Amino acid sequence: MKTIYLKDLSNKNYQKIINRSAGNYQNVIPVVKNIMNDVKQNGDEALIKYFRKFNGNSNYSIKVTKEELDKAYNQVDIQVIFALRQMIKNITEVCKAQVKTKKDQIVETEKGIKVWREWRAIEKVGLYIPGGKAIYPSSVLMTAIPAQIAGCKEIIICTPPQSNGQINPVVLLAAEMLGIKQIYKVGGAEAIAAMVYGTQTIPQVYKIFGAGNIYVTAAKILALEKIAIDMPAGPSEVLIIADETANPKFIAADLLADGEHGEDSACVLLTTSKKVAEETITEINKQLPKLKTQDRAKASLKKYSLFAVVDSIDEAIEFVNEYAPEHLEIMTRNPEKLVGKITNAGSVFLGDYTSKASGDYATGANHILPTGGMAKMYPPLGVDAFGKWMQVQKCTKNGLLKIKTTIENIAETEGLPAHKNSASIRFKGVI
Repeated sequence: MKTIYLKDLSNKNYQKIINRSAGNYQNVIPVVKNIMNDVKQNGDEALIKYFRKFNGNSNYSIKVTKEELDKAYNQVDIQVIFALRQMIKNITEVCKAQVKTKKDQIVETEKGIKVWREWRAIEKVGLYIPGGKAIYPSSVLMTAIPAQIAGCKEIIICTPPQSNGQINPVVLLAAEMLGIKQIYKVGGAEAIAAMVYGTQTIPQVYKIFGAGNIYVTAAKILALEKIAIDMPAGPSEVLIIADETANPKFIAADLLADGEHGEDSACVLLTTSKKVAEETITEINKQLPKLKTQDRAKASLKKYSLFAVVDSIDEAIEFVNEYAPEHLEIMTRNPEKLVGKITNAGSVFLGDYTSKASGDYATGANHILPTGGMAKMYPPLGVDAFGKWMQVQKCTKNGLLKIKTTIENIAETEGLPAHKNSASIRFKGVI
């Protein structure tokens, strides 16, 4: 790790930082296609085969049983249960504020013609909860609560089991506390395939939500041929804008919090103060050895990290809007004043005490966010992602008469006589 002036970054390294791990999933597309085709053709048999291949264990059932859910309460510390309850409360409050009214504003385009939209929840949704290097009960809450508030009728969860074929009890408890019973012990591309095509055990869904590794991301991209997805969310990333008032200890801690997700995580600091940049690196070297996740964090810092000094905050903002970070922290004298200049970011954290982990867990904001520059066109996960608007229109006889000539002229121009007649026939012998 070393400090560099952003303007001195070579074009090659600039592109490496901007692109980070985005697009790496293209390398695994052929492998993922084979897995998905296998699951499509062989269903549960393929899922069991892949579990045994990756875990070397034959003691495995695909669906979580009621007994496993009930047992989770006795396996989880009471303090963790209290924490989950506070998270559920805060996430629920934020999601309720996002709820769409059932009926959009009615527009009367002509006298006798009304057009409006009505909200409908997506009936069947699949939630992918990542596993592997860590456990994510928080991701259960971040995906399931907005799905429930949107009104989705069928919510299923797929999550990778441990090598013993079981799901971590905290993950099970998070689902149980929300009343979700359809939980399946399947991970990776095969889990996405199972939700896309359905198997003997796992039902097919209409839209898939949740982040995962490059195999999961690739599978979600391929899934778009048949169903919808929330976004192609990949490895975690954080970008911090700091001035001379920022605390290097806090910056270091938040960079490491992102880096510990995995070797492909991206950690970027842009600061107007060379002193802050250098002290942050010193702090990272102090804090890193204390983490049991230090190997992952260290690898991520070597891969896609940047500690850059900028001549002005505006220079930093210009970079931010091109980078489009998943998490953006602003640790400056007046962070609120900068928000209006940010056009591309997933989730923004203002001030010294809005740590990255606050939004990951407990503020109520969602932590399922666009990565790899996708914040340029995708929003954070919210209630609106779990539904869609249905368009409705109604014409009275006089209303249709007002637009009859327009319909006839355009239909004739487009060479569609039946379209023209569908309006004309209603008034034959009348006018």
